Amino acid sequence: MAKSRGRDLVLRFGDLAIPPGTLGLLGLGQAGVGIRGPAGVIYVDPYLTDYGGEGERLDRCFEPPVDPAAIDDASCVLVSHEHVDHFDPETLGPIASSSPGARFYAPYACDFSKTGIDPERVTVPTVDEPFEVAGARITAVPSAHTGLERTDRGYRYLGYVIECNGVTVYHAGDTVVYDGMIETLSRWRIDAMFLPINGRDYFRTAEEIVGNTNFREAVELAETLDVGMVFPTHYDLVAGNTENPAYFVDYINRRNLHRPYHLLRPGEVFLLVGRG
Repeated sequence: MAKSRGRDLVLRFGDLAIPPGTLGLLGLGQAGVGIRGPAGVIYVDPYLTDYGGEGERLDRCFEPPVDPAAIDDASCVLVSHEHVDHFDPETLGPIASSSPGARFYAPYACDFSKTGIDPERVTVPTVDEPFEVAGARITAVPSAHTGLERTDRGYRYLGYVIECNGVTVYHAGDTVVYDGMIETLSRWRIDAMFLPINGRDYFRTAEEIVGNTNFREAVELAETLDVGMVFPTHYDLVAGNTENPAYFVDYINRRNLHRPYHLLRPGEVFLLVGRG
């Protein structure tokens, strides 16, 4: 993919008008998304290479929609956990160079020494202690990538609640539904939820592929929390760990025909309108 094409996409995202009560979204594929408010841009879990770990490459199902070096508009980057499709040194390093003012937030298990990013730019957020970046109020909440994992350094997996311009977005990263999750998220009136739908099963677990919510669980959580719009994630990138989003569409329409949802495609620019 040519860098100029990626730069054009970033410029188009930057040209999107953001009236009160709205946020701009940029689809990056897998769980990645850009979130643009009036005062800056937040990127969540950008994975824009084929990095698969030291000496390894992943076989992507589609090309990255933007070169990470073209992202020069980042105010901050939120990382949910250390798995390479969420924490990619080859994506984060170029973003840090192109967006020198950006800060990076990630759980303790993310090793930023691999990225070349100055440690002074990196923060391990404390769960339930909001911080402010680019006009947004951001709260880290626990996620459970099959199970809650907590040490004296914090939770291994995080989700983020982002309140900006009158809109509240919950991005789960990778998670299953766990005891206490609904009570935690019920503190907010969520306008949009990004939740994985690739699920989990015996055979993928045997291959050490860590699981997530499936399409039914994602819909049921949206119904329980009465979220404004559901964005399914984590269904499109890595062969053998995908899901047909048509199953999600079918189930949400049968469960509640009036529950809004959107399949945010890689490279798509979308205006999210809050419920007010």
